Amino acid sequence: MKVFKLKNNNELHTGHDIFNMTIEERKKFNCIIINNPIQSNCLCVVNHLVCKSVENKNIAHLIIASEDKQLNDIRTFGSLNVGYDFDGEETNGNLEIDTVSIDKNQEVDILVEHFLIILPGGNIYIKLEEPEEKIFLQISLGEEII
Repeated sequence: MKVFKLKNNNELHTGHDIFNMTIEERKKFNCIIINNPIQSNCLCVVNHLVCKSVENKNIAHLIIASEDKQLNDIRTFGSLNVGYDFDGEETNGNLEIDTVSIDKNQEVDILVEHFLIILPGGNIYIKLEEPEEKIFLQISLGEEII
């Protein structure tokens, strides 16, 4: 396993960077992929993972994915790659670790009182039940060279 979800200890996370991303496409998507590439030499700590649906109310599933998805539109934030796609298939070997309801135009921290450690080669999917054309994503990230 290359991703771990741990309970927060309410420490202040000084020195962590904030990444804001608005995904807007004509073609609907339902899966946001966050990947720490295998060649990365960093351990990534994600303290906050905030989503805001612009279109409608939705349900987001936080999934530790076992495979890499090949994406066309990738943005890099620190060591992480962030992309999106329409994912219509269920894959074996993935582990759903949380489900969160997202109200329209309201920011929701998917991690609430947890944080993620993503090792090189680790993948997190935010799979939406209803496909979207526009969504806002914010990530609070700390990195440690290993």
